[in-house]
Amino acid sequence: MAVTWNNEYYMALEGRDLQANAMAVDNSGTYVLLAGRRYIAIRNLDEHLEVVQKFPRQSKYDVGAAEWNPTLHKRELCVISSNQRLEVLTWRSQELIQTHSLRAHTRVITDLNWHRFDPNILASCSVDTFIHIWDLRDARRPSLSLSAIAEASQVRWNKISSNLLATAHDGDIKIWDQRKGTAPVQYVAAHLSKIHGLDWNPNTETQLATSSQDNTVKFFDMTNPRRAEYVLTTNAPVWRARFTPFGNGLVTVVVPQLRRGENSLLLWNTANRSTPMHTFIGHRDVVLEFEWRKQMPGSSDFQLITWSKDQTLLVWKIEPFLQKLCGHEPDEPREEVAVNTESSEIVKIRKKTLPKIQPLQQEFSLLNVHIPNLEVTAMDSATRTCTVFANVNSFMVNLQVSFPNAYPHGVPPVFQIMPESTVNDTIGTQLLQTLNHLAQQRVSKNRTCLESCLRQMVTTLEQLSTDSENDRIFDSSYAEPNNVFGGYNDAYIPFPRTSGAKFCSVGILVCFGRAPHARRFSGKLEATTPRALSALETIFSKRSSDHVTVSNYYYHKQRFRVKHSKSKPSKAVVHVYDVSGLLLANKQLAEEYILDGDVATICKHNAATAAVVGRWDLVQAWTLAELIACTQSKNEEWYNHPFGNQLSEALISHYASHFDIQMAAMLSCIFGKNQVNYSHQSSKKSILHTGNGGSPYHTIPPTEVPPDDWVFPSLKTMRSTSLDNLHLNENGKCLPKKNGTVSLYEYFKLSYAEILHRWGLLYSRAEVLKYMCGPPESHKGVEFLTDCKNCLKPAKHCTCSNCKKFSLNCIICHVSVRGSANCCIVCGHGGHTKHLKQWFEKRDVCPSGCGCRCLIETASIFTA
Repeated sequence: MAVTWNNEYYMALEGRDLQANAMAVDNSGTYVLLAGRRYIAIRNLDEHLEVVQKFPRQSKYDVGAAEWNPTLHKRELCVISSNQRLEVLTWRSQELIQTHSLRAHTRVITDLNWHRFDPNILASCSVDTFIHIWDLRDARRPSLSLSAIAEASQVRWNKISSNLLATAHDGDIKIWDQRKGTAPVQYVAAHLSKIHGLDWNPNTETQLATSSQDNTVKFFDMTNPRRAEYVLTTNAPVWRARFTPFGNGLVTVVVPQLRRGENSLLLWNTANRSTPMHTFIGHRDVVLEFEWRKQMPGSSDFQLITWSKDQTLLVWKIEPFLQKLCGHEPDEPREEVAVNTESSEIVKIRKKTLPKIQPLQQEFSLLNVHIPNLEVTAMDSATRTCTVFANVNSFMVNLQVSFPNAYPHGVPPVFQIMPESTVNDTIGTQLLQTLNHLAQQRVSKNRTCLESCLRQMVTTLEQLSTDSENDRIFDSSYAEPNNVFGGYNDAYIPFPRTSGAKFCSVGILVCFGRAPHARRFSGKLEATTPRALSALETIFSKRSSDHVTVSNYYYHKQRFRVKHSKSKPSKAVVHVYDVSGLLLANKQLAEEYILDGDVATICKHNAATAAVVGRWDLVQAWTLAELIACTQSKNEEWYNHPFGNQLSEALISHYASHFDIQMAAMLSCIFGKNQVNYSHQSSKKSILHTGNGGSPYHTIPPTEVPPDDWVFPSLKTMRSTSLDNLHLNENGKCLPKKNGTVSLYEYFKLSYAEILHRWGLLYSRAEVLKYMCGPPESHKGVEFLTDCKNCLKPAKHCTCSNCKKFSLNCIICHVSVRGSANCCIVCGHGGHTKHLKQWFEKRDVCPSGCGCRCLIETASIFTA
C-alpha cells in the first residue's frame, strides 16, 4: 500500500505473520529491523510501498533485544539476543548475513547496547549476574567481564563519556568505568521496585533517567546520586522512559503485562511534570518498543517509530508545535527564492507550518468503521456529533453521540438512544449506564473514548440479547458499572477451550466437548464458544449464589429448560477411540521383534515379522540392515563402504522423519552411531563395543568413555511419545535439537521404551533399555570445605552460595580471596597461595598467631 499520513502518523507495516517482539532503527533512519522467533524482517522506511524482506530463523528461542550499530562507520551491523547468545548480523546488498556468534553468558540475556563511539564494542547483561563487554575484533571471549553479584536487567553506555556505562539490578543502579577494573565506581539505591528502563541524557553527561514498577520516573545526577533531582509520577508502572532528541522532552510507555487496554505513549516536558504534553493514540495493543528516526534533511519534523503487540509499525510525525511544548524552538520556516517567468522578478516564498488539528476531527479520522454489527451513519466535526446504528440479534439501536467543547479533557460525551430503536427502557438504561461509565473512565485520563464505547456497545447488546432470549433480562440493579467495565478489560483474555482432542502414542484418541443441549439451547448464534472471558461478567449477577465459572456459563441457563421439561441436565462425555490403524507404531510387531543374538539373525527374524503384518517397506529395511551387518563384520573400512555407516544413518533418519519411532529406535539399537572424531578419522576402524548389555556390532561408545558433547535426554522434561523435540531440515532429514547424534539415537530408544511400557510389554522394554548409554558418574574424591566467615555455612567456592559474599579472607593481607587459595586442615586459617608460600618459606607457625604449626600438623595427618 502507498504511504499516506493519517494526520499524526502513518502505518509503515502490518506484519501479523512476523510475531516479532524486538525492533530497532538504523543510524541513518532508513531501515527498521523486526525480529522474532520465526523471522527477521527489514523494512525500508524511505520506500513508498510496504515492501518487507523476511529472513527465516531456525531457532526455538525468541529474540529478547535488537539494536543497530549507532556509528556511521559500521551502520550496517546489527545485533540480536537469543537466549544465552548474541548474533551479530551484517545488512549489505539486500542480504542479512550472520558474522559473529558471541557466547559467554550462562543464563538468558536481558539487554544489550552498542558503544556510542566505538563501532566494535558492545555490552550485554544477563540473569547470570555478569555484564560482558565485547570487542568484535576478537569475538572469541569478552574483552572485559563485570560481576554484579545480582541479576542485571538493563545496560546502557553513556551518550557523552566513552568509558561510563550504567546497569540496573532490581531497584538499584551501578555505574561502571571500564578503565577502573571490575568494581562499580558508584552505587545508587534508586527504587524500591524493579527498574524496567535506563536512559542517559544526550545533553548532560551525568544525568540518568530510570523507569520503574513503582509508577515513577526518576532523574539522577551522578555527581550527587544520593537523592533524585526530581521525580515524574504516573498512574501506572513505567516500562520505558527515553529522552527526546529535542528540548526537555521525555516519552514514556507503561508496563504491557499489567495494563491491558493502555496502548498509548505519553510525551512529557521534564521542566513541567504535572501532566503529559501529548498522548500518541493509534495502537490497538501494548507498545513493545519505540525509537527516534534521524531527522530528514530540510525538515523541521522529527519522527518516532513504534512497534506494538498488534504487529503494526507506526511512524509518528512530531510537528513543531509539539516540539515547542517540550521547550524546543524549531528553526524558522525558510524563505525560498523563485523567478516569475512572466515578469522575470525574483519572488520570495515563505513556507508555512500546518495549523494544529482539532482533537475531535483527529479522532473521527482514526475511527475504525469496520466494527461487526455496527454501522457509522454520520460524523460531523462542525456540529460535534456522531450517529451509529447497531443491529445485534433482535435489538436495533440508533445511537447519537454529542461531544462537548471541553471533550476529552475530563468531560465525557453525551449518549442518546433515538426513537427508531427497538429496545425497551430497561435495556436502554443499562446500555447508557455502561457507555457513560466507560466514557468517564477514559476522559478522566484525558483520553478519547468513541471507538472504545462503540465496541463496548456491541458487546453489551450481544450479552443482553442472550439473556432476553432465555427470559432472564437484567434488572436495573444488576448492571453495576464496575462489573461491566471489568468485563471490558477481560475482552483481551481468550475463553477456555470447551472441546478438543489428543492423540496418545499407543493408538488412543481422547475427545471431549460440550453437552448437545448446551449447544442447542441458546439458539443458532450462541452455538459457538464466546471469544473472551468478559462473557461471564454479564451472565451472573452479584445477588446470585452461583460462582462465575466456565461450567456455569453452559449450565446456568438450563434452569429454564428444567423448569418446563422436568428433566435432569446431562453431563459432558469424554470419548476414547482406538486409532492404532492410523499410526505407524504396531503392537504386534513390538511383541514379535527381537534384539538378542547375532545382528544378521535379528534382522532376518524381524523382516519375517514385518511380512506377517504386511509392512513390506519394513521388510526391505530389515533386509538392508542385514546387508549392513554382514558388510560391517567383513570389511575393516566399514565407515566408507556404500553399505556401511552412511546407509545405516540414512535408514534411521528416514524413519524418524516419517515419525516411525518404533523402527527408528530398533535400528538405533543395532546400529548406534559413534560420531566422535569420525569426520577426522574416517579411515580408522569403527569402535566395537562388547560390553554388558550391548551387541558386538554396537558402535555407541562404551559407558566409561562418553563423547564430549554428550547430552542425555530426560524423560521428565520432554514429550517422548512424539517427535516434538526434533525438527526437519529442508531436505526432510531429521536433526537433533541438541548437540550430538548419540543423544538423538538415545532419544529414539527412550521414546520407544515408553511406548512399550504403555503397551505393558515390560520384557521388550527392558531389552531396549539395555542398549541405552549413560554418562559416567563424576569422580568423588576427598573434598575440603571451608566455613563462610560471614554466615558460617560450608562454602565450596570463593563466593558463598548462601549469603553471596566472599567466603574467605586472606590471613596475611586481609583481602577477600578470589583465586587460588590454601587452608590448614587443622586450624582452618588460610589465604592466597602466593602469600602463604612466601610466609612458610621463612616460618613454620600459622600467621594468625594461633600457634599451629600448619605444615607439620597437616603432613602428620596424611602420613598417619
